[in-house]
Amino acid sequence: MTFLGCLFLFVFGLQISAQQTTIWLVRHAEKDTAAATKSDPPLSSVGVQRVKDLRSYLLAEKIDNVFSTETKRTRATAAAVDAPLLIYGTGNFIDFANVLMPEFKGKKILIVGHSNTILETIEALGAKRPVKELKDEDYDYIFKLTISDAGKVKVDVAHYGAVHRS
Repeated sequence: MTFLGCLFLFVFGLQISAQQTTIWLVRHAEKDTAAATKSDPPLSSVGVQRVKDLRSYLLAEKIDNVFSTETKRTRATAAAVDAPLLIYGTGNFIDFANVLMPEFKGKKILIVGHSNTILETIEALGAKRPVKELKDEDYDYIFKLTISDAGKVKVDVAHYGAVHRS
């Protein structure tokens, strides 16, 4: 085998063995609090714009899968990314993380949740809370978790969209 052939196999082998997982987590976009269906409201007009902003933010990423809870607002937010949608429950964050990591290792994933699930999911995935809490008005956070093959988790925090907290 030639030197170039050996080099190709070595580099290709490294790419296969090093399966970094990248997970973005966002809270659903702004909901219509005046909606007649208050138990499961749709997005407000500001929320619809935020979904467009999320699409722009993640445009260069090739997201493999999107996870959303069953609500209208999370599913509408998840539609920002053109990838298969999987519905998850918010009952047990550790179980969700334990299913997510082996099955989707090496993938790029978007998880859309709620103000009371995002930080808990980050913790279940092995990271510390990057912020103390998400308040009702906090819609512009996006958390990026980079999980190494060895399970080391790095968290980056950013804000997206034209509408930010004051």
